[in-house]
Amino acid sequence: MAIQEQETAAEPVRLFRINTGSCNGCDVELAVTSAVAEFDVEQLGCRYTESAREADVLLVTGPLTVKARDEVLRLYAETPRDRLTVAVGVCPVSGGVFRDSYAVDGPLDRHLPVDVNVTGCPPRPQALLEGIRTALEIRKARREGVEPIHEPGDRKPSHADNFPARGRLSFDAAACVDCRMCRHVCAAGAIRFEAGKQGVRLTLWHNSCVFCGLCSHYCPTGALSVTGDWRLDHRAADAFRQVDRGEVLYEPCAGCGEAIIPAAPQLLHAAFRRPNPEIEKLKNLCPACRQQMSIGVPRR
Repeated sequence: MAIQEQETAAEPVRLFRINTGSCNGCDVELAVTSAVAEFDVEQLGCRYTESAREADVLLVTGPLTVKARDEVLRLYAETPRDRLTVAVGVCPVSGGVFRDSYAVDGPLDRHLPVDVNVTGCPPRPQALLEGIRTALEIRKARREGVEPIHEPGDRKPSHADNFPARGRLSFDAAACVDCRMCRHVCAAGAIRFEAGKQGVRLTLWHNSCVFCGLCSHYCPTGALSVTGDWRLDHRAADAFRQVDRGEVLYEPCAGCGEAIIPAAPQLLHAAFRRPNPEIEKLKNLCPACRQQMSIGVPRR
């Protein structure tokens, strides 16, 4: 990946990292951006500093624990007024898997302004560089007296590789059977189902997804899959646009006309490998009509 230098000023942009109680996963990835030449922040005209007073950009990791909160706010108060804040990983953005913990007082934007989110658990070094680049763009725009405007639907181009891990999840509504196993196994609460008049809508929040892949692993039809698209950085103001949605439509039962979610072909193939025409007839029947057709007795 070619990262073009954005900052041409003689003085480098100084980055200051604050750990608010993280597992250190994101901190390890940040270490890569100073230790590995391919991902070095110096190619963006940046350099790390150990002093909060010198910070141009804050990089904040962790879910903001109760114990760390006062120290984090003290360090933030020491930084220059024109600094930007980048939330690194899902923990400072939404709490991730720690969101309901009594020991956590996040998300971070409850306590201080956040400019850029780089979600993931942890985000790749490439994603961190893109997030820092976004912060530099905002910094440049503000110094020129303008605030970047994003229209609804704006989304940065995908950056995918052939390694489907630690990337954006993809949802195929045509394969979903509304079993909701994905929501059950999602420790971060990134998946929500809503029943409507026409069908069931799934919403996947990328700002909460921790890339664990359990939803994809347990999905019986492959409706959810992990991709290699690692680019999830975005302006914090666009946080609620970072979602994937899909609707699974109701269809009438072929027997009684009741509205049902029909069995997807992927489910029949997973259960029977080579479903015959008799089995294919079952997919458009409600449970009561399937029982009646299969064993000839009404459902109790």
